[in-house]
Amino acid sequence: MQQPLEPILAHLGFQLIPPSRYLSPYVRSYWYFQRATPLLSYQDEYMRPLGRFGIGFNFGDPLRLDAQAITEPIFLDGVNTISRKMSFLGHVELLGVSFHEGGAFPFLGIPLIELQNAISLLDALGRTNLLSLHSRLQEAKSLPARIHLLEEWLLSCLLLGKKRNGLIPASLNRLREREGHLPIPELAQEFSISQRQLERLYQNQVGVSPKQYSQLLRVETARLALKQMNESSSASLAVELGFYDQSHFIREFSAVIGLTPYAYMKRKHSG
Repeated sequence: MQQPLEPILAHLGFQLIPPSRYLSPYVRSYWYFQRATPLLSYQDEYMRPLGRFGIGFNFGDPLRLDAQAITEPIFLDGVNTISRKMSFLGHVELLGVSFHEGGAFPFLGIPLIELQNAISLLDALGRTNLLSLHSRLQEAKSLPARIHLLEEWLLSCLLLGKKRNGLIPASLNRLREREGHLPIPELAQEFSISQRQLERLYQNQVGVSPKQYSQLLRVETARLALKQMNESSSASLAVELGFYDQSHFIREFSAVIGLTPYAYMKRKHSG
């Protein structure tokens, strides 16, 4: 989905489609699932929290998120601060948009902190208009036609005039360059803004605080490193990745992923 599920989804007909040039500063990609045959039992996939927003349009059977049914045909993949499990069953067909970190605000136009870890979207953005968009997308006869309709809608949202602060993409890039190990007071000083103002700006236009986003970066870097390591080398990973100590590493990783680093690595190697 917007934090695209682990790239093992060929069996669900998963595709990524790049956005148009005008939308590319905001939109990371469009994604599409279409499975030729129904799933006879639940297929579970994990959404890793990367600090991004996304919107999904479901044309198939209902999905489940963390074992709870998603009954609406349009759902939000709000900025997640924890790993979540999406479950598919029966007819699978979905289309969605994945925004860059900080890229969703001009389209959603409300303080994004209100949508953190959220899934319900219709009441927040206007049920009638979104359901009409869903109907038009479902009736379109090809995937390019659907992407065209989705881009038309996104462009119309931009015309509403909700502007992204230029500090957002620049400061996010700095945090990514340091893989989340840049102290927030130092980040605020670099951009000549108070830490409190920076915090408010991130909550409004990113959906997480700078501290939360930094944590997600650190944990994602560690998660990717663990996938390449054997069990005997995990003890030294905390120091290599810049964590204070092993207990701090375990605590941060477990809070986001829901497993200790060792349990995550063991599951990866056993699976």
